Amino acid sequence: MPDNHTSLTFRLPDGRKLGYARYGSVNGDPFFYFHGMPGSRYEAQLLEASARALGLCICAIDRPGYGLSDYVADRSIINWPNDVAALADALDIETFGIIAVSGGGPYALACAHEIPGRISTTGIVCGLGPVHVATLRNEMHWLARSGFFLARKSPTLLRNLYGRPLKWLSCLRPDITFRLLARCHGEADRQVLSRKDIRDLLSGSLRESFRQGPFASTRDVVLYQRPWGFELENIHKQIHLWHGDADRIVPCQHSQFIHSKLPDSILTVVPDEGHFSLPIVHTRAILAALKKD
Repeated sequence: MPDNHTSLTFRLPDGRKLGYARYGSVNGDPFFYFHGMPGSRYEAQLLEASARALGLCICAIDRPGYGLSDYVADRSIINWPNDVAALADALDIETFGIIAVSGGGPYALACAHEIPGRISTTGIVCGLGPVHVATLRNEMHWLARSGFFLARKSPTLLRNLYGRPLKWLSCLRPDITFRLLARCHGEADRQVLSRKDIRDLLSGSLRESFRQGPFASTRDVVLYQRPWGFELENIHKQIHLWHGDADRIVPCQHSQFIHSKLPDSILTVVPDEGHFSLPIVHTRAILAALKKD
C-alpha cells in the first residue's frame, strides 16, 4: 500500500512529525480528511475514485499517535486545528474544505471553531457527539459505553482491556474483527462489510492505526468523553451533517444533538444506512454537495 502519495510526512514547527496521504486529483480543490477511531490516513482511499472524478484533492492526516504521526501524551481536541493550519501553510493552501467521519467529527468542529477563516466548507459523516452528555452516551452500544466508563475511571485499564486486544485482532486476525463488527451492525453495514475490497482496505487502515500501539486510540476515547474545549453554540461556520438512521455504532441522535446546538447547520438523515454503509455508498453525493458549497 505505501507509495509516494500515501506515506508523506511533514515536520511541525515544534519538531513533531505529521503523517498524511493524498488522494484524488493532485491539483484539485483541497480538502482535509479526518479519520475515525481507530483509523488512519489510509481510510481516505475510500474517497479516491469519487474525489478524482469531482476534481478534489483529499489530504488525509494521521492524528498524533496514529500511523506516521508522532504521539503526544497530553494532546487535546482543541490543539488539532494548529496542526492542520501548519500543514496547510506548508502545502501553500490558504483555504480548504474538511470532510470528517465518525470520531473525526469533534476535530472538524474544533477547526470550525478555531480557524474558521481557513475553511471553505465542512462536512461530517456519522459524527460522534459530545459523549460527556449522558443522554448521547446512553444511546450507544454497551461496548462503547463501557469504554467511555473506563476512560473516565482508568485510561490504563481501557488500554489493556480494549486497546491491546483490538490491536492484536486488527493486525493478526482481521477476519475475527469483521465477524465481531458484523454482530454489532445492521443489514446495510453487513452488506458493505461483506465485500472483500472494503474489508481489505479497512484492514489496512486499522493495522496502520495501531502502528505505534493502542495509545492514540485510547487517548481519543479519553478526550471524547471530556468537554471538548469549546461550545458548539460558538461555531458560526455552516456545518453539513450526514447520518444514517440505521447507525448502531454512533446513533443518529448524535448528529441531531449537534445540529440542535450549532447556529448554522444542515442535517441530512439517510434512511436505512449504517455507520459504514453511509460514507462508503454515498461518497460521491456527499463530496459533490461539499464541492458545490
